[in-house]
Amino acid sequence: MIKAGVIGTGSYLPEKRETIDDFLKKGATRELIEKWGVFEHRVMAEDETVTDMEVKASKIALEQAGIGPEDIDLIISGSAIPRQIGVPNSNAIQYRIGAKRSAAFDVLMACGSAIPEIIIAAQFISLKQYRYILLTGSCHLTRIADPSDPASFVVIGDGAGALVMGPSESSGILSFDIQTKGEFFDYCGAKIKKPKKGSIERDYYQSSQERLYFYIEDVENASSGVVRYLVSSVPATVKKALSNAKLTINDIDILISHQNINPLVGNWLKMLGIPMEKAHLTYSKYGNMSAANIFVNLDEAFQMNKIKKGDIVVLAGQGAGFSVGSIVMKW
Repeated sequence: MIKAGVIGTGSYLPEKRETIDDFLKKGATRELIEKWGVFEHRVMAEDETVTDMEVKASKIALEQAGIGPEDIDLIISGSAIPRQIGVPNSNAIQYRIGAKRSAAFDVLMACGSAIPEIIIAAQFISLKQYRYILLTGSCHLTRIADPSDPASFVVIGDGAGALVMGPSESSGILSFDIQTKGEFFDYCGAKIKKPKKGSIERDYYQSSQERLYFYIEDVENASSGVVRYLVSSVPATVKKALSNAKLTINDIDILISHQNINPLVGNWLKMLGIPMEKAHLTYSKYGNMSAANIFVNLDEAFQMNKIKKGDIVVLAGQGAGFSVGSIVMKW
């Protein structure tokens, strides 16, 4: 069976930054900011769209891969919130980059969307259905950040990432794992509501403030079942994927994970026994970029020479709904 490896990566981050001063003006406390470890994030320009960001990241990935848009057989995109409801971002990307002969569809696993995207692409390539596949992930959740909830307006940030996968003789996916716990479906997402300081309204009435808002519940309730799940689920899926590949934690050269807040990511590393230097962490400067996180972090780590040929790279993601997943690959 043909192996499928990563042959190009790319990322795009908006120029506008929001920093601690901006977060404080919006009502966040310095104590929370310090605890979460998110000190700035990027914000998409008013005249920018989420597909603008994905197109820019895609062009960089294609250039790095040394192929043109006409070589792409398939585009798979994942975004926390698509540009249009019910319409895949991948179709717009296909048109705008000039990938005239490629098919296109979207995959949704919220912040963890990169995981199923890569798994699906690897299967298509291994089965010789497609040769080159472009994957993208994006986030523009600042557009619907809840102004009454620091867990929303501080933590989330905008950006996009991309990678190109193709046949490889030596690199490729060694194993993967995906797990789901649907009982936490209502914990996090986007709902039409009226913002209310300190809480998310489950029932709402017509109001001039009523609109779509991104929300996170019980983020400070450490004893809640969902928080325990958020902390334990990523280590669990990484261990399962490593076991499937007959590898151990000691075999990992670098962990590229979804970036959330310091208490979560820090606990994932602690529970796995992975030192900070073996993980590429970006939440302090980009915040949680949802579906873009893994792609952007993979690109940045590669550009910084943190990933070398032959390395064992573990990708791990966690998405609202709730699902988690991980991939073990040889670079």
